[in-house]
Amino acid sequence: MTTHYDAIVIGASVNGLAAAALLARAGAQVLLLERELAPREAPGALYALDPALVDALDLTRFGLRFKARDLPLTGIGDGAPPLRLGRNAQATARGLAGASDAKAWMPFHREMFALARRLRRWWWHAHQDGRPEDMLDGKAREMFNRLAYTGADAFLAARFESEILRALLLFDAVAGGFSPSEPGSALALVWRGAQEMAGLQGAAALPACGSLTAALTRAGNGADLRMTAPVANIPMRDGEARGVVLADGSEIAGRVVLSAISGLATESLLGDPLQEAARTGEVQLVLRTRAMPPLPEPFAGGRAVIADTPGLYADAYEAARAGNLPRDLPLECVAGCDELIVTARPVPVSPREGWEALKPLLAARVIKRINCRVPGFARAVTGVEFRLPGPHPRPGLAQLLAPPAARLKTRLPNLYLCGHDAEPVPSVSGRAGRMAAALAVRALNGAAH
Repeated sequence: MTTHYDAIVIGASVNGLAAAALLARAGAQVLLLERELAPREAPGALYALDPALVDALDLTRFGLRFKARDLPLTGIGDGAPPLRLGRNAQATARGLAGASDAKAWMPFHREMFALARRLRRWWWHAHQDGRPEDMLDGKAREMFNRLAYTGADAFLAARFESEILRALLLFDAVAGGFSPSEPGSALALVWRGAQEMAGLQGAAALPACGSLTAALTRAGNGADLRMTAPVANIPMRDGEARGVVLADGSEIAGRVVLSAISGLATESLLGDPLQEAARTGEVQLVLRTRAMPPLPEPFAGGRAVIADTPGLYADAYEAARAGNLPRDLPLECVAGCDELIVTARPVPVSPREGWEALKPLLAARVIKRINCRVPGFARAVTGVEFRLPGPHPRPGLAQLLAPPAARLKTRLPNLYLCGHDAEPVPSVSGRAGRMAAALAVRALNGAAH
């Protein structure tokens, strides 16, 4: 068994698989370590998968397929008809109830998407230094500076009267643990608008079951993949990472190490956690069904967000930050393969009562809320799989403004971060894996840190 590699990648997530594949294609001898029995597919809709990664690894040739490429976003509340936001901004404006909101939607959509496209150069490439506003001028820079120091709830309240519209848009603004009122959460909406799926700006897409992980695995078949191999620590010598030590005590040397687990988990492997941990995050429930009842349109073929008012987010955030499970949570529902994937945010990362005690309560609340809108759904559920929030650095404005390379580099010149929290907003992207792999290739070729 080989005990020395050019590069060791910790974690077979989308980022880890991407980094391993790109390093192997660059000629490096790569070992990818995963603690589970197999790489796990990210459930639900994708909205940030890196187009440059899809092209670089030719993932469509290796089997990446989409069941739906442009999922509409629908808001569902009590006592109001569903509100659908689609690709056509004019059609969306016509569907808004209030005349003022209909008039405001077109300039809002146009300005946010235009600013988002200009900021792609900052968020999609591994700049070593600089500031995002240096890429902007005139009104675009003014808008950026205003959004960077504005909470999403205040920004949306100044634009729109409809509570269900604001509640719908806030779901993306609080991704990763943002408070709806904190500076930077408005800019998170711009980051969301900068993403592209299947060539469509701001789209969400549903991959065919298992096709993303399978395509990345096939694309990276030049790397060694070792499953059920948890890493115990990252040894250091002379100010550099020397490889990894596995839980069974075996040592594997590596010239560079890339960590696709969270930044906090990586620091714990070094024995020196430094960052402030986020108190809030999100949880996903995969609700398996034996025979899915007919889904009404808001749930069929789209993203359905159940949230009545913008105040729901503030109340839930305060409860989650205190370590309690909020009584009422914003939910996103996406229909998959004989399953419904539900994302609930915000929730406590480390609840007072512990997640094992709260799982049945949360599942019961979620299933009850969906059953009110999809009669017969509760009887059809045969099992629930939880994807719980793990320890991760607290998101914030600094993460959105930081030079991309600064999110990937560590205090060790040959250790790079490429977990989901190395993105400006935690997400399933692969972009951090692509950029970290490029930095690692430079290091292997002798370039300075």
